[in-house]
Formats: sequence, C-alpha cells, structure tokens
Amino acid sequence: MPAIAATAPIYMRSRRFDRLFVLGIPLLALAVGALALGFPQYFVLIISLDLALLGYHHVISTYTRLLFDLKSARQHWALLLPLPVAVFAGVYLLIVWGGLAAVATLYMHWQWYHYTRQSEGINKAYGMKTRSVQAGNAGFNRVTFYLVPAAAFLMMSARPDATFLSMEVWKLPVPQWLALASLAAALCCLAWWLAAQLRALRDGTLGRLHFAYLCSHYLIYLVSYVAIHDITSGWLIINVWHNAQYIAFVWLFNSNQFKGGVTPEQRVLSWLSQEGRWPLYLMACLALTGVVYRSIDMSNAYFANYTLVPLVVIAYQGINFHHYIVDSIIWKLRKRDVQSALKIV
Repeated sequence: MPAIAATAPIYMRSRRFDRLFVLGIPLLALAVGALALGFPQYFVLIISLDLALLGYHHVISTYTRLLFDLKSARQHWALLLPLPVAVFAGVYLLIVWGGLAAVATLYMHWQWYHYTRQSEGINKAYGMKTRSVQAGNAGFNRVTFYLVPAAAFLMMSARPDATFLSMEVWKLPVPQWLALASLAAALCCLAWWLAAQLRALRDGTLGRLHFAYLCSHYLIYLVSYVAIHDITSGWLIINVWHNAQYIAFVWLFNSNQFKGGVTPEQRVLSWLSQEGRWPLYLMACLALTGVVYRSIDMSNAYFANYTLVPLVVIAYQGINFHHYIVDSIIWKLRKRDVQSALKIV
C-alpha cells in the first residue's frame, strides 16, 4: 500500500476531533486519576462527577441507537423487551445467591472485557478508516493487544486488596509469581510490537494518530491496573477513558449517519446530530440520563420498605449489563450500517 505520508491526511472525523479523541481523552483520564490520588479528600466528589457527567451518560448513549425513534425501536425490539427482563432477573438471582459482592465481582470482571473489546473495535475502525496498517504479524499484534490488559488485570487480582467502591469483591486466585510472569511476557511482546511499529512509522504505513491510540490503550491499562495498587483509584482512570471515548464515538457515528440532513423517520436524533449541534445533543442525552436515573432513585426510596433486595442495585447494574450485551451486538464493524455511518467501506 502507498505510504500514508505521501497522501492527504485521512481522519475519523477531522484533525481537531481526532486529536481530542486520541490524545485528549487519555490525558483527561490520567489527570482525573492524578487529582483523585493527590487530593483523596475529594475522591467521592470526583467519582460522583465521573458517574454523573460520563458514566451514566455513556450508558444512555447506547440507547440513541435503540430508542430515539420508532424505526430503531422496531429494528431492535428483541434488545428492548425480552433481553432486559432476562438481565434484570439475572441480577436479582445473583444478589439472592451471592449478595452485593457477587454483583460487584461480575461488574469488575465484565467491565474489563467490555472496555478491552471497545478499544479493539475503535482500533480496527481507526485503521480501516485512515488506511493505517500495523507492521508485523496481525495475529501477534492482536495477541499483544489483549495480553497487556490481561496481564495487568492479573496483577490487580494478585494483590491482597479485595474491596471495590467500598464493596467486597472476589478476585481470581492468582499467585504473585504467575501475575509477574504474565506481565513480563506481556511487556516483552509489547517491546517487540513497539519496535516493529516504529519502523512502520518511519516507512509511512502506520498513521501517527493510530499509533498514538494504540500506545494510549497500553498506557491506560498499565497505569490503571499495575502502577496504581488501589482497585477503585485504578478503575477511575480506565472508567473515565472508556466513558469519554464511548460518548465521543457515538456522537461521531450519529453525526456521520445523518450528515445528509434531518430524516423524517429519525427526526429527533437526526436533528440533534447535525453539524454544530453537539452541545444540544449532549444536553439532550444528559437530560435523558437525569430522568432515567432520578426515576430509579425515587422508585428505590419508595419501595425500600417492601423489598429485601435493593432495587437500585438491580436497576443500575441491570442497565449496565444490558448495555454490555447490546454494545456487543449493535457495534460490530462487519455490520453494513456501522461501516456506512463510519464511512469505512
């Protein structure tokens, strides 16, 4: 393929958007983590702001693909009706069986996989859209992409701390020697990968922003799970990274999908997704987020005396887990509508 440097630059959206997405989001996550570690007296406030402005909002962003118009609702009816019933029932049974520790444990492990899969999807989309190709064996590159997060997670599991967001969690019974060996193997693979990619940068087959995204992927996992020993503090960094990334990517998808203007079948979402209306789009999502989660809190307060199982946990984690499942279905890059909206065909 021709060297990227010899052709006009290709961006996911624009030079400004891509720089903010690739460089700004990981820097934001690291800055939030540094603030939380440097000023522990504000830790609860920082996490609350993350959840209110990014966490809950990023979950609700999923439903712009499902609920903002009748066309999408009809297309995804199975994800909106039977699936939530099954997920919420599953969360209820999980609490009955293992209590809050079981839910926190499932969340901690599933979110690691969910975050890593999202990052791989963005990496693939970035490469396909910008015609950027990593050097070396594709299989080795994919193994390295997962091996570093896996080894970092094992390092976290091998530590004695067993609380996450003040809740007990059950971690994988990983001996320290195995975690260290896994990390050493991952770092060796990463060094080999890095040497090959530096050659690709020199030859012009790997885009600089694509390379920077891949480096940020590895950096975030190593900082969140290896460098920081407290589970919750490390989670805060990777959570901010994932949430902000997701919100920006969904906005990119929607704005590309409706670039031709407002469509009658999807009037609200297409109008909000027009060029220059991103503040209104964000405010609409935040308003919807506020209504959904405020309703959950009010319902929990009303029914608190009538149920042994905390409804707020079932609702919050049920929405989370439903979001994980839905995302694994609607964002597959092999889907024609996704490829078309991202303009990678």
